[in-house]
Amino acid sequence: MGAKNSLNIKEFLKKILNSKKPLQEIDRIENPNLAALLRRKYLEEKLGISLSATGSSILDFTELEGKQSYKPIGAAQIPITIIGPLSIDGSYISGEKYVPLASIYPALMKTVELGKELLENTRIKPRLLRCWIRLFTATMKPTRNSCKIVEEFIDNLYPDSKVRLLCYGRGGGHIINTVIIGEEKPCKTIYSLINNNTLNELIIQLPIIDSPILTPYLAVDYNIRGEISKSQMDKNNVKPEYFIETYNAVEDLKPIDNSINPVILGSISSLYTALGVKPEYGLRTEIRQYMLYTRFRRILLEVSARITIPTTIRIDELSIMNRELVRLLEPEGINPFTLSDIVASIIITTYTGILGVIARDIEV
Repeated sequence: MGAKNSLNIKEFLKKILNSKKPLQEIDRIENPNLAALLRRKYLEEKLGISLSATGSSILDFTELEGKQSYKPIGAAQIPITIIGPLSIDGSYISGEKYVPLASIYPALMKTVELGKELLENTRIKPRLLRCWIRLFTATMKPTRNSCKIVEEFIDNLYPDSKVRLLCYGRGGGHIINTVIIGEEKPCKTIYSLINNNTLNELIIQLPIIDSPILTPYLAVDYNIRGEISKSQMDKNNVKPEYFIETYNAVEDLKPIDNSINPVILGSISSLYTALGVKPEYGLRTEIRQYMLYTRFRRILLEVSARITIPTTIRIDELSIMNRELVRLLEPEGINPFTLSDIVASIIITTYTGILGVIARDIEV
């Protein structure tokens, strides 16, 4: 049976190689796993290379088609680093969590790990300030007033809600219209919209295009606090005076090179990749302000951030590896709000590690 299948694939590949548009020919194949194999074999034959390691994957592309996969030839494996436990006292997460990061950047992982060590024996405190849902629609029809659709939907379901609606481009002639649904903490209406799957009922009514820049998302404003004790600094060979001086130096460096923000966004993207969340959501996150306060035998760090996450996380659309890693976050599991607390914790852990590495390893 195996030999017969191998022969059929070789014959099919030979036919494809002789066609004018071989990759387009493969795209017509209904079985995504077979199509991935043939794309890989075609490239090997065409370029005279081996893609055997890329093809050594346990992923089922039939299961992931249109969810995490598009015209694949195989899969790339990324090392997973576990950071933790992080002690989190957040709005939706409470307790110790082991957090997975998928990264090919060892220096970044060492930095985050040092941040975790410095924050040990204290609780990271992400404090929710406000929430926003951003909906982007695209239409030239004056009758499809997205803002009016959202207003009526919210008024009918939540007549006593205190959400604030902001609308952009609602006049005629605008191709892209934006509706922002904003709410102050504890964001009960937005939480209900997302957790009860009600938001999907609204999205169906809107002319939303499947484009990366027009994807609906949730933004959560946070104030995040972490505390470093003198004993933890001593344990990790970090001098408090150098730590404070590093903070000042990094702040002074920002007008010239604000590299600290992309590094922190890299940590968030590593988290999203490990959990099967699209990294582009992480890259939309805004780090707005970093603050440091000195106390007796301790240093308090504070970060202000707007964290961006998808409005929906469907476990059944994740790969088998992602589903395994999501289990690290139980019993709360993963949803847009628990994820926001985790992201907030990773932000301040990474920031702490960045300052700590420089303070520890600086030449004196």
